[in-house]
Amino acid sequence: MPYEIVKDSIALDQAGAAVTFHLSVFGVEKSCSISATALHSLDEGLGGDLLAIFDTHRLRIAQRAFAHLSRDLLVSGVTLRALDF
Repeated sequence: MPYEIVKDSIALDQAGAAVTFHLSVFGVEKSCSISATALHSLDEGLGGDLLAIFDTHRLRIAQRAFAHLSRDLLVSGVTLRALDF
């Protein structure tokens, strides 16, 4: 695959409003985040732990982040929101 989530880069941001991660795109690391609202929408509002939701949907999240980043490979990162899913 031309992209993958970098191991040990997944973390809850300080405010608890997003999960941040690094995505390696063609060997270049990009800083990404996904909002808590987007994660809860993926979880269908069940109210699970954000990191557990991320882990469950990591492939879909990586695919969506890559789709955004592949439009312009010069950008340094992307923030995924609920409307992106």
